Amino acid sequence: MFKKRRERKQAELHEQLAGALRDPDTAVRAKAATTAAESARLEWALRELAQAVAREPWTDDFDETVVDGFAVTLRRDPAVRERAERIITEHLTDPEGFLRAWTGFVAEIGGPPALGDIGEDLRDDMRERLTYLRGEGWTPEGPDGFGRPGTFARDLAFDLAVMLASLVLRRNEPLSAAETEQVRTGMRAALAEALPLAPGGTERAKALGALTKPPQDGSWTEHARVGVMVDEALEMCADADQDRMALGIETLSLILLLDGVFRYGPVKKTLDRLAGGEPDALVLREVLSCYDYLHTHKPLDEPPLALFLEGLRHADVGVRKAAVEGLNPMAEGSPAEKEAVDGLVDRLEHDEDTAVRESAARTLVGLDCAEEGNALAASDALERSADSPVPALRALSLRDALRRGIPDAYDRILHELESPDPHWEFVWGLADFLDGEIPLPDDIRPRLIERLERLSTSGWTGRCDDPDGYPDAEDRAEKLPELLKRLRAEG
Repeated sequence: MFKKRRERKQAELHEQLAGALRDPDTAVRAKAATTAAESARLEWALRELAQAVAREPWTDDFDETVVDGFAVTLRRDPAVRERAERIITEHLTDPEGFLRAWTGFVAEIGGPPALGDIGEDLRDDMRERLTYLRGEGWTPEGPDGFGRPGTFARDLAFDLAVMLASLVLRRNEPLSAAETEQVRTGMRAALAEALPLAPGGTERAKALGALTKPPQDGSWTEHARVGVMVDEALEMCADADQDRMALGIETLSLILLLDGVFRYGPVKKTLDRLAGGEPDALVLREVLSCYDYLHTHKPLDEPPLALFLEGLRHADVGVRKAAVEGLNPMAEGSPAEKEAVDGLVDRLEHDEDTAVRESAARTLVGLDCAEEGNALAASDALERSADSPVPALRALSLRDALRRGIPDAYDRILHELESPDPHWEFVWGLADFLDGEIPLPDDIRPRLIERLERLSTSGWTGRCDDPDGYPDAEDRAEKLPELLKRLRAEG
């Protein structure tokens, strides 16, 4: 009798939880998942929560959904947990293998079917998450330094891995055939409207910028939507009409910049083809930028350094600027590192365009040279800009001096912040310095706070030359209070 009563109560609990896991309220679903993880039969909980994760509506805060309860449930049984951890540890450098093993495991416990086709975008997304997990301490032997299963740190590391695996699968859900056609139709109409506008001009940039904006309501198919847009841009890049081809590469560059890198392989093939066809300046600058985006996303096996080094000497300002910016980090540790540093120093000191000179300084500051001689050449060139009439060059020179612990760097930053309208690079450079390993001297901290407090009350955050550029007033209003808070807290 008691057994039947327990079974009846368990069935009632399961029925209540199953309904709550489908409730429209995120908090209700998350609470039901927690209860299921702690109270329901393990087999039932695994099946129901695996399915609940797969149908969870889109949200920015995925970690606050049913996925938390799913991770806790996976931890309940030592054998289940061990298998889940083994999938992670055995595939830390194999994203496709991880996805096949993980989705197969989830299917076995009652979740959605295992994946069949695994596209490049999905692999790339998973690769990034596995790289992150390695950085957080996951090794082929398990989470390093987190203690035994059941300790808080070990459980937290496990839950994070489960959440990231689940998130990648949700973020890469495919579009339906009808949705795909809708995106293609909209993309083609927008490109037709942009085509008559001046290449590289403000009006075209605005038109294309509106095209790349995601829908107001988030969606798990956003990655798929952007992938279709990249497909359309690549198709236009192959057009025999030069104007349409130029619009294609301009569109592709903007998508990769604003939405991230998708279709890595096809994009790389398109860039190689365009780069080998003697492109005009407008196309070349976009090709260089796209190579830069690809390499930053995932290092190119054979980066086209010769193309970038040639671009440093191009007659077109836009090409030179794109070449300068793309050498960081592409030139780091490469056989062309010295030639790249020499070329960047030449652009810093002799280019007729101020924006190119600023970009060259910014690249030299960011380069982590493998050869000490190249690092010294970069620092020496930046030091020669310490008294430049161009504020951004002084700021970038100072950023390098702070990083290297040059004795007069603190006096220089204090002097620059005496100005009622210092260049934003001084504030950003100070924030980056605080992220480094060199401690700020105690006598400098209160003087910096005093100057930044004065800036805060002077209206500096609302002043910017280009409201549509970076940083805008909102960026300044966010950065300055954060910097002041850190300086006060660390004092």
